[in-house]
Amino acid sequence: MKIRTAFPDVLKRQYPVVKPDVPLLTVLYLLRMTEVEAVPITYDRGGKTRAVFGFSCLPKFMLLGPRRFRKLLEEPCENASDEIASLSADEDVETLLDTFASRRLGFALVLRGGPARNRTGLITLADVLGLYARRIISSELLVEDVATPGFSMPGSTPIRTALQAMFRYRYRRVFISERECVSERNVMQYVFSPLILEELGRSQGRDVLETPIEKLDKTKPTVVPPYTTLRTAALKLRGDRGHCLIVGRGRIATPWDVVMKPWLTGKLRIEQRARRRASLST
Repeated sequence: MKIRTAFPDVLKRQYPVVKPDVPLLTVLYLLRMTEVEAVPITYDRGGKTRAVFGFSCLPKFMLLGPRRFRKLLEEPCENASDEIASLSADEDVETLLDTFASRRLGFALVLRGGPARNRTGLITLADVLGLYARRIISSELLVEDVATPGFSMPGSTPIRTALQAMFRYRYRRVFISERECVSERNVMQYVFSPLILEELGRSQGRDVLETPIEKLDKTKPTVVPPYTTLRTAALKLRGDRGHCLIVGRGRIATPWDVVMKPWLTGKLRIEQRARRRASLST
C-alpha cells in the first residue's frame, strides 16, 4: 500500500518548515509550543533533508556551559539539526517502516512524487498508530507481548544526568515514580521556557541542566491490562499525553513497541499485502 493511500491527509497537512539561517531559538519555540516531532529545514537548492528535533539539539546543549548555551540559541538552526530520512509519498508503507527501523527514528520526511520532490511534511509513528483504527494494519499480539521494562531514576537526578542516560539507551522518558514520568519534551518545555531563558540572560553562570528532574512538568501515562490488544493500545496511545502506556508493574508500551516490534518480528499485517498473498495462493 502506498504512503499517499494509507495517509491521505499527509500531503494536505500544514507543517512548519524553516530556512537554515532561522535562529535556533525560534525553532525551539515551535517545538515547544506545538505537538510536532521535528521541524524540517528547507534549502533553496534542495538535496538536503535535515530537521531540528529533541535528539538533535539537546545533546549539543549538554556539551556547553551556561555562557555558550545562550549563544547557541542565537545561531542558525542548522547548527543544531540532524539528517533525517526522506521518502516519496508514492513509496510503500513497508518502506516507511523499514526506514524507521534503519534510522531508529519514528519519523521521516515525506516528499511529493515527481521530479520536483517538494517537501510536504513529516509522517510519524503517531500517524502509523492511526492505521490500526482503520484496520489497515493489524496484529494478533497483545500489549504484554511488546511491552518493555520502564526506565526510572530518582527525582533528584539532574537534567543533564537524565539526558545522558536517555541518549545512551535511546529512552525518550524517565519514570520518577510508578505512575509519573518526564520526557525529552518535558525537558524542552522547561529549558526553553521564556522564564528560564530570561533568567539565563541575567545570570550567565547558572547551569539550567543541573535542575532536578522532579522540577519538570510530569505526565501520568494511561494504565492498561496486559491482555490489551495492540489496536486498543494504539487508540489509547494516540490520546495519551505521555505517549506511552503502563502495562502491569514496571513495564511500558510506546508507539515504537506497538508498531515496530510487530513489524520487525513479522507479526504486523498490512491490509493490501495480505490481500495480494491471498490472491496468489488461490
